[in-house]
Amino acid sequence: MLNRIASYLGRPKPQPASRDVNAELRAQVRRLEIRARQAMESGLAGEYQSAFRGLGLEFEEVREYRAGDDVRTIDWNVTARTGFLHVKRYREERDLNVLLLVDLSASTLFGSGVMTVHDLVAEVAALFALAAARRDRVGAILFDAAVRTVIPPRLGWRHGLRVVREILGAEPSGEATAVEEAVRAAGRMLRRRGVVIILVDQTCELPRRELVAMAGRHDVVVVRLGDQLLETGAEGVALPVVDSESGARAVIRGSSEVAAAAPPPGVDLIEIRTGEDYLPAVRAMLERREKRRAR
Repeated sequence: MLNRIASYLGRPKPQPASRDVNAELRAQVRRLEIRARQAMESGLAGEYQSAFRGLGLEFEEVREYRAGDDVRTIDWNVTARTGFLHVKRYREERDLNVLLLVDLSASTLFGSGVMTVHDLVAEVAALFALAAARRDRVGAILFDAAVRTVIPPRLGWRHGLRVVREILGAEPSGEATAVEEAVRAAGRMLRRRGVVIILVDQTCELPRRELVAMAGRHDVVVVRLGDQLLETGAEGVALPVVDSESGARAVIRGSSEVAAAAPPPGVDLIEIRTGEDYLPAVRAMLERREKRRAR
């Protein structure tokens, strides 16, 4: 009936609803959500919480000293005023601010197999975002040649999925990698101690001065991601490459020529390549953190 009326009035006929352009994106988010849930149900959730527990302490109260209290917690000002020993009590913050810094530079579009480096970045970022969303505030800073998107940390699984959706939906571009600018933006955003997870292409040059300053206030993890071809290329085997950001052409010989400098002390490092299971590398980092905390 509507078609007849439209035809009669000389107007275009109503067109059927176009295919939902976000359907594929929703399917990708759902797939990564399922993978993240499976990883956490296998024990990763507990390992994550153990590795990052107790990073922030909130002041709770001042009360009189009791036998067994740590003498280092004595509040000498209150003790002097009252004439009785008093101690400060703190409680562990129930939720941390976890901020993901995600590299969207054009170099992440490289992939010698079915997965590009950007695909891997999105998948690992989703794992951290949803692991954090179970109890912490999670946010993200997406950057290429400049900071493109800032998502302030918030609580909730739904917000964690929003972070994943933003990362998956972002198209890598840019002629440079503004990781230094992203680190500074993270420092301005985090007002209390938190966790900063930086996901970058394996050739990205890390801003050491900014990372040292960041690690003095927050827990910092650098996740360096790359393609398996560049990592496993045998020494002496020439690999012609084109820099996706600058367009420069070069020939590299094995993995030694694509390896970036190690991050400064106090910064945890995870290195992951396309085509490999990344969970062991993530678990190894969490285990190292847990051992350091136990010392």
